[in-house]
Amino acid sequence: MSSVYIRKNIFLGDVPPTPSSPNDPSAYLPHIAELLVEHGQDYGTPVGYIQEQNGSLIQNILPVYKTELEQISTSSKVTLGLHTETAFHPYKPDYILLLCLRGDPNAATTYAKIDDILTHIPQKYIDVLKQNWFVTGVDISFRTNGEEDIEIPVSIIKEDEIDGLSFIYDETVIRPTNEDAAEALSFLRKAISFATKEVILKTGDLLLINNHKAVHGRKPFKARYDGTDRWLQRLLVRKTLPPKDFLMYNNIINVELKDMVNQ
Repeated sequence: MSSVYIRKNIFLGDVPPTPSSPNDPSAYLPHIAELLVEHGQDYGTPVGYIQEQNGSLIQNILPVYKTELEQISTSSKVTLGLHTETAFHPYKPDYILLLCLRGDPNAATTYAKIDDILTHIPQKYIDVLKQNWFVTGVDISFRTNGEEDIEIPVSIIKEDEIDGLSFIYDETVIRPTNEDAAEALSFLRKAISFATKEVILKTGDLLLINNHKAVHGRKPFKARYDGTDRWLQRLLVRKTLPPKDFLMYNNIINVELKDMVNQ
């Protein structure tokens, strides 16, 4: 599979009005959840995270008024910066599936593939990006109960004998810890801008993203909050599950935020 791939024209049946909250009971549609999980199982095991949307396996991506200016999936008025999903987490998902229930022609999903990004970066900067000279923060969606943010050391590029190069990045929170890292990160941001593409998702489109090989985001759009807004459902998938100590129930991963720097 390509690192970013779209399956089109999936039949969804009747889609109700877009809810006002991701946790609204009307947002759970059993027949669509079953369909999304079935697609996810082609790539591994669907997982949730206890700190995000209460561990829901099916996560709703829709505009919420109180978060419209934040770097969170329920925003609308701001550009959602290009990022690796859950970049800070020791057990981040391997794949992201985004199923469009209701599209918006102005809400472009953005993405950039690591192979395209690296064509714009000299080797000397790639070598720096492989060093553990960067830190990232915890997503706002994992801190909705007022938890403090923490800085987690990361390398942006990793190399594995089986999977080759992988990528960890979050445009809005990742930062360098020394001058060499700052120079490489600045060059990386320019390279990502050159490699960024966009797609307008329509009802029945399923966007699949390899979370190690691509970053994704979204352009701003105007939410109406009248039941006609853009509505995606997201499923996160891991190829292998973490140790049982980090699983609670139904493949919901629980790692305390304070412990993440030690993973």
